[in-house]
Amino acid sequence: MIPHEYIEELTRRTDIVDVVGNYVQLKRKGRLYGGLCPFHSEKTPSFYVYPDTQSFYCFGCGVGGDVIHFVRRINSIDYTEAVKMLAARAGMPEPQEDDKTGRLRSRILSMNKEAARYFHACLNSTVEEARQARAYWRRRGLDDKTIVRFGLGYAPDDGQGLYQYLRDKGYNQQELDASGLFKRSQSGRIYCLFWRRVMTPIFDLRGNIIAFGGRVLDDSKPKYINSPETMVYHKSRTLFALNIAKKSKNRRYILCEGYMDVISMHEAGFDTAVCACGTALTPEQAKLLSEYADEVVLSYDSDEAGQKATERSFGILGSTTLKVSVLSYQGAKDPDEFIKKYGRERFEMLLNGTANPTEFQLKKSKAKYDLRSDDGRLSYIREAIEILTERGVSPTARDVYAGRLADETGVSKQAILSQLNGALQAAARRSYRKEQRDLSKEGIASDIRVPYTSRRGICPRRGQRGAPAGRGHAAGPRAGALRPCTAGYVHRAGARDAARAGGNFPLCGRAPAAEPDVITANAG
Repeated sequence: MIPHEYIEELTRRTDIVDVVGNYVQLKRKGRLYGGLCPFHSEKTPSFYVYPDTQSFYCFGCGVGGDVIHFVRRINSIDYTEAVKMLAARAGMPEPQEDDKTGRLRSRILSMNKEAARYFHACLNSTVEEARQARAYWRRRGLDDKTIVRFGLGYAPDDGQGLYQYLRDKGYNQQELDASGLFKRSQSGRIYCLFWRRVMTPIFDLRGNIIAFGGRVLDDSKPKYINSPETMVYHKSRTLFALNIAKKSKNRRYILCEGYMDVISMHEAGFDTAVCACGTALTPEQAKLLSEYADEVVLSYDSDEAGQKATERSFGILGSTTLKVSVLSYQGAKDPDEFIKKYGRERFEMLLNGTANPTEFQLKKSKAKYDLRSDDGRLSYIREAIEILTERGVSPTARDVYAGRLADETGVSKQAILSQLNGALQAAARRSYRKEQRDLSKEGIASDIRVPYTSRRGICPRRGQRGAPAGRGHAAGPRAGALRPCTAGYVHRAGARDAARAGGNFPLCGRAPAAEPDVITANAG
């Protein structure tokens, strides 16, 4: 645990306006500073920094807290890493954690760096297997600059080499066991998880190496081996190459299927290419993407597995504010092969002409049916209407696609629109019933502390007219959880929930207090 005195000194030396100003273009508004929120997409500023309390709050998405919480969230790092980052900025010595977990985490990160150096040195050795590894990277079209930039290497056909190398560096057995770099045979012999594979290190947002991915030089199985979960690596919350992509001014990110696709795109100049670490995109990774991107282009392989991954990603990305489109290409099995065959310029043309998810799904649905038969046309219309009733499809888009369906099937547009409207009404009823069930399960009514009142008063903090002092307002992050606060007024972020509760509550522009986890986050 980091000493409390250290945190107090750090916050005294740190001005939240200066820190936030490195990420957000702030404009002074009286005693406050405002700007566009970096945590969600918006056109009208709803993000404010409060110098008096050294805090921030967004009235659009409800995110708020102190400077440490801001750095944690904007960089997707843990509490300790955020403190270290701010300490380096303030010219303070790095905090010394007095717990064993913190020391072990630091040792694993240091060990991973040494392992990357070992793999890179093996790649540049003079032995025959190293020459074959270099030839593999060359066949994939990578030059020396890209190899160095991504820290690529080679794990030799010697399961003991890395183990002995790290032991000589002073790492003990407990640290080696916790690293995820080694396995133990039934006889108790320790050997490296990676051998005779080209190696790709995985970095976190601060540039620490947290894991590795290894690929065989031929088509033997298993083709890929990745580091297991460790105390420094959580694949569901990690995106490969995001540490590089986040530096780009481009807010359109390209989501690829594998490491090699990402590396090839970066070499071709597409510096916002990333990929999920793991078998499929997770909600945590989608949320992480939304903090850096406004738009995501899905660029998975053209095979059946890639198409299924594309469809899965729609649902996950649909819960974010990201604009989603799909890259459709022919003549290559993946983006890497396409760039090699047709060049960067043609790939960029594909990017600029990407289809939206609705277009992609309708095209795929149409290919399944024989539109020359009545059954085929009816099945296609039925499935297309299911697609058009999904969230995110605008009324204008529905009208356009209904016209297209009419042309493709010979069924009148009016009949298709009538069936579509019926489906939309049914979907709305299902959604309402589900919402009521969810509210009932949450027991939301028990969380409402504010009674209805039509009386008016003056806000003691802002001089605004509204309900009498002492009434509660929405201050909590959970929808519908209206909790009393010291001012007694509804924050802008809680206005919708207050209205749902049946109240007529005034708005207060004051930022809510920092959430409890921010205050007590010193636990580590």
